[in-house]
Amino acid sequence: MNTAFTYEHTVPTLAILVAAVVSLGWLALWGFRYLPKQTQSWVIMGIRLAFFAALCWVLLLPGKRMSSTERVRPRFFVLLDTSESMTQNHDASRTDSRWQRAAAFLEEPWMKSVRAKSQLEVYGFDTELSVPITPERVGELRPEGKATYLNMALSRLFDRTRGQDVAGVLLLSDGNDTRERRNGWADTPWGAPLYVLELEPYVEMEQIPDVRVDGIETPRRAILGWNTILTATIAGQGIKDEGFDVELLRNNAFVDSFTVMLPPEGGSTEVQFTLSHDDIGSEIWTVRIPPLAREVQTNDNEMAVSVEVQDAQNRVLFLEHTPRWESRSLVRELFSNPNITPIAFFRGPGGAWIAYGDTPMQVFEVTPDQLRENKIIIIGDFDAESLDEEKCRVISEFVDKGGSLVLIGGERMWGANGIAATELSKILPMTRAPGPAKADKYAVEWTAEGRGHPAFANSKFPSELPPVLTAYVGNTPAATAFTLMEASVEGARVPLIMSRPAGQGKVLAIMTDSLWRWTMEQTAEKPYAMFWKLILEWMSPEDDADAQKYALELYTDAAVVSAGEPVTLQARLIEPPGATSRPRTILCEALSPLGRPVTLSFVSRMVPGPGGKEVSGYVAEFTPDEAGNWKTTARVEIDGAQIESSPCFFTVRAVSAETQDKPANQAILQSLARNSGGRYATAPELNDILKNLPITERQERRLEHTSLWQSFWVLSFLIALLSIEWILRKLGSMV
Repeated sequence: MNTAFTYEHTVPTLAILVAAVVSLGWLALWGFRYLPKQTQSWVIMGIRLAFFAALCWVLLLPGKRMSSTERVRPRFFVLLDTSESMTQNHDASRTDSRWQRAAAFLEEPWMKSVRAKSQLEVYGFDTELSVPITPERVGELRPEGKATYLNMALSRLFDRTRGQDVAGVLLLSDGNDTRERRNGWADTPWGAPLYVLELEPYVEMEQIPDVRVDGIETPRRAILGWNTILTATIAGQGIKDEGFDVELLRNNAFVDSFTVMLPPEGGSTEVQFTLSHDDIGSEIWTVRIPPLAREVQTNDNEMAVSVEVQDAQNRVLFLEHTPRWESRSLVRELFSNPNITPIAFFRGPGGAWIAYGDTPMQVFEVTPDQLRENKIIIIGDFDAESLDEEKCRVISEFVDKGGSLVLIGGERMWGANGIAATELSKILPMTRAPGPAKADKYAVEWTAEGRGHPAFANSKFPSELPPVLTAYVGNTPAATAFTLMEASVEGARVPLIMSRPAGQGKVLAIMTDSLWRWTMEQTAEKPYAMFWKLILEWMSPEDDADAQKYALELYTDAAVVSAGEPVTLQARLIEPPGATSRPRTILCEALSPLGRPVTLSFVSRMVPGPGGKEVSGYVAEFTPDEAGNWKTTARVEIDGAQIESSPCFFTVRAVSAETQDKPANQAILQSLARNSGGRYATAPELNDILKNLPITERQERRLEHTSLWQSFWVLSFLIALLSIEWILRKLGSMV
């Protein structure tokens, strides 16, 4: 360890020395002329000299810097699969299980070699990643897990150790029941080499034909008259080269079918169906595979999902030219708002509209019929060329007949060839001199009109507004316009957000493309989310009766569970504005695949809400005892009226994929080793690889700095000297 003294004063040393000499001279002159020639005086003089010396020491800001070099060993991890499938054995030449072979490998000579060169830690994993333990404590782990979340375990391990020096990871797993619908996740690179032990040689088993519906993905809400897409994941094995039908049913009535081919070795594929929604209400869509010849396990051949079809009463349409930060943030807020049904389109290659959200295959054109289905239209960064005369006419008619229009543009919209050059200029809340945005950090302030505006009056919106980074200036508010917020640009207050009535509708213009920066404000109020919530509520038609109704949502934590696994049902009660929140008694009826009802009661608990936020809700847990599709419905009584949720479905597999007797998934394990730069090998081969693994320590220099003047003792010494001098002067009757 090397030690050096430092002085951190910013005043030149020569200036301090000159000041010290002058002060010493003055002190000597003062003592010689004014102090009485007696012992007490010389003591006072000594005290002052000591105080002066200590003060000079403090002025130099002394410190002590110590540097040392440490040897840092890289880390090496062992991931041990503790799921139940590790108790199986598919090696006819051995009697021990995969778990016993994995435990035995941890006692091989490689362990001593790797442990001497690295920091070695063992993690157990099944549905969760355990805390790290030492190799001596591996005997405490038991193979009792209900699934093998291998992808999750690897991801969390590398997240925890990001930025650290990791020499490698030893993976001891059979790779079965990873709960992944697709195997592509194993083909990605990883943060360190994965060394995977071959727990058993490859065994080719005779596969009885078996197919299943692994999952369904589709929007749970749809708009009347619009189409949505349902994607079903179909998996199976033992099919050889034969195709089989996958059927789609709506409310138990046949709608469509699709012939599926799987690889001879088995696997999964996706099937897409287009769903049409012609009536308001709840629709039950079922994907079903008719049983195959010789197929034994057939209760996993179908899966159902409920879709709630709504009219356009709370519908918000967002049109954007090219995705940007502003539009991404806005889309996120729109789709997390439970009180609206948003749909967003972006301008794609060749001018085609690309949908985002609930209608990914919907064809869109700006026509009166399509706009009529919405209550609010938000237009992004389009120029005059994109907003041709016909589109402007259709949008103007939409606003004139009571629709609301929000303009949240950028350089295209507010530039020289922007919206001011179109027919829409007649309904703008301002006239403007087109030009580029001014860029800097601009403070935003309320206007008197803004604070009293119906959108913000009596709200909890913060009085101090976050700044913006851009502002489009040159705007003169129209006679009927309201300026809600202003920005301070180069010493002048310029309109930033303006609104006006137009016909029977409303128009709002936002003269910045950096409002999204409000999402970065780390405050409890969440100004960006609150701004859009209040604006959309104000711009929605006042006769929106659905917003004044209660609604009950019901959903599960998992769409597919295995026999014996618990199911968690979560409910959320949506209350109209102004309603008094209080605990409610919510009941749920779960209907088994054989039609047997099971009544459940909910308890109050925080549940995930829109945008992943925790909200007040209700939870019920139970363990289903029948395999197949379960249908659940929740209900609550409010003011004498029964509020019922849409049906919620989940599927129970008769046999857990974890306990199903099958060999290790060597394809997954080999892919992990190959794509990470590691190795997949037998125990003797892997033992040699790890024993000779090149692990080098690195030297890391550490600096420690200690201040020698910011000390309790230095301060105490100075105060003590002043106190002693004061006491001596009082005792000697000195002035």
